[in-house]
Amino acid sequence: MPYFIFRQKTLVKGGAAALDGVPDNIDSLEWIQGKIMSPPTTQDPLLLDLSLESGSFRGAIIDGFLTLYHRRLRTALTEFGIDNIQYFPVVLRDKETGKTEDDYFLVNIIGLLDCVDMNKSKVNWWPSGMGFDFVSMVIDENKTQGLPIFRLKDDPTKVLINEDLKKHLQEKKMLVGTQLIKPEDYSDW
Repeated sequence: MPYFIFRQKTLVKGGAAALDGVPDNIDSLEWIQGKIMSPPTTQDPLLLDLSLESGSFRGAIIDGFLTLYHRRLRTALTEFGIDNIQYFPVVLRDKETGKTEDDYFLVNIIGLLDCVDMNKSKVNWWPSGMGFDFVSMVIDENKTQGLPIFRLKDDPTKVLINEDLKKHLQEKKMLVGTQLIKPEDYSDW
């Protein structure tokens, strides 16, 4: 079954939304490790500032420092039976106007899958030998555990969805402002 990298489309009319950063008590790297997380703060919902460069467009995903899904995307994922995501409410604030919006959730996708076939994928190793950049990646379907959505162990910033979930999200019109990339067509450059 084909898989797709599922992320925010940043080049959109009106400009994409982006976070200005994260509160001091949140380590954004913790939120991509695939482990169960406690609520991010005693403040409920979590207040996040939008960057001054944020545009007016709001799609299904806002990613960058943290991954946020729109409430309608959350509903579509739940309807599909997705049960490996934790959702925490957030309030987004425009720093210039003070206007707030509460249509997004901080998401934690539970589990990292070691499913990239490194023998078939193309990578450029760093001169230090301490890492690499993907030129093209191949997913070993036998190692996906049948999960329709997951993060990659080799690069946890990447969220992948399978073909069935993609079709469901298309039917629900929940791919607005998203980008779907076949792993074999993906490159870090």
